Amino acid sequence: MDVSHYSKRIAGAGLLFFLGMIFGRALTYLYVALISRLGSSEYGLLSLGFAISLFLATFALLGLRTGIVRYISYFNGKGDIKRVKGVIYSSIRLSLPLSLFFAFLLFIFSEYISITFFHNPNLIVILRLFSFTIPFITLSHVFLGAMIGFQKIEYQIGIKEIAENLIRLILTFIMIYLGYKLWGAAIAYVVTTILIFILTWHALRKKVFPNLVSKLKPKLIDKELFLFSAPLIFTGFFNLIVKWIDVFMIGIFRNVSEVGIYNVALPTANLLIIVPTALMALFMPIITELYSKNKLKDVEELSKITSKWIFFLNLPIFLLMLLFSKQILFFAFGPEYEIGYFVLYILALGYIIHSLSHTYSSILSMIKKTKIILYVIMIITLIAILLNYILIPKIGILGGAISTSISLFLGCLIYAIITYKLTKIQPLKLNYFKAIFAGIISSLIILYLSNAYNPYSIFALIGFGLLFLIIYVIFLILFKCLESSDKEILISFFNIFKNKLKK
Repeated sequence: MDVSHYSKRIAGAGLLFFLGMIFGRALTYLYVALISRLGSSEYGLLSLGFAISLFLATFALLGLRTGIVRYISYFNGKGDIKRVKGVIYSSIRLSLPLSLFFAFLLFIFSEYISITFFHNPNLIVILRLFSFTIPFITLSHVFLGAMIGFQKIEYQIGIKEIAENLIRLILTFIMIYLGYKLWGAAIAYVVTTILIFILTWHALRKKVFPNLVSKLKPKLIDKELFLFSAPLIFTGFFNLIVKWIDVFMIGIFRNVSEVGIYNVALPTANLLIIVPTALMALFMPIITELYSKNKLKDVEELSKITSKWIFFLNLPIFLLMLLFSKQILFFAFGPEYEIGYFVLYILALGYIIHSLSHTYSSILSMIKKTKIILYVIMIITLIAILLNYILIPKIGILGGAISTSISLFLGCLIYAIITYKLTKIQPLKLNYFKAIFAGIISSLIILYLSNAYNPYSIFALIGFGLLFLIIYVIFLILFKCLESSDKEILISFFNIFKNKLKK
């Protein structure tokens, strides 16, 4: 089985995941646009509630998500069903008690957290409501990780990307329409979390792994799974700090209104994570399989192909954010949030660099260097905390964006150096510069046209965006950025898409 076969599998899974994530992000954008209309202060309160509850749920997961994917794909490849079942049972045994403990702590100390750190009593009820979501979020991630381990990413897409966002949007709209506003949005979020837990459990035991509830006795691997995941406990913890420290510190040093403004620029910049997340859906299980067969050359080639597609697909999204940041925030969230356009510039730069780090961290996980991942993220976390502490009190949300982007850049750089030293794998290629040149020329053309024709209408914005993509693709072809392997992947993309449409 050659590399082109694996790259086509990743391309097929990536296309499916990408389309699902695009639809999911569109629903998320509608959701954020809906609740942001409640006002920047109210949206800021919800954002803090999301951040704190997700922070605790992720920490309760104990870094098991990567371990679940790795060990299920490994044992399933060997046909060891008892240990596959043991991975899932061990994950539940390790994470559920801690998630219940964190839920209890958040409920009890919600008043202290709200008043002492954020100086806002309106946050108390939000935190108490969201405390109930922590066990459900944690177990949902266990079940979704198991599905990815079985390479059944369609359930991840259908449940996490589409069902969750759609249910949350509909319930929130109903609650706000009935006049419940902020509290209605909070209740809708809690109900959605519980429903998604039920869906993930049902899909795993009925569709993906019926042996989960059979009489087959599981071979538990609590110790092995915990030792593998132990460094990732803190890795996930520090990753969350890097992700949310700017939001927390803006809430502490500034006010919830600025949290709301910042938190519309942040998910917009986060769109640059769609492509790497989509392509990583099968990348990690496949390179682990190749590594177990000592096919390092294939791992390197696959890494180069995957990284190149992450960059080529993300570059036009990044440039469109730079060209039309004001218009994007204005039309998506309202005029109150337009002032966050420069924050979006800076965050977008940080996230396009961060998108390249996914390949490096996956390679390090493949060779079981999870401790190194921990040490890197610890360093980045300390830098992020220090920069946020210095910059946010002085320049507000702009300081948060600068701190986050510097941290993401340093993380990618360190991962790249360490990965190369350990494996001699360097996924980056020189033809990235051709793509950058193609993007710059396309941007200049669109910038000239947008100055002549004001893009402050939703139809003009869409038109300019589509025109930019067409020009960008033309220049990619003219500059011969695409190699034979890329053309095979494109053909695979079109064939898969055509088959999906026929169904």
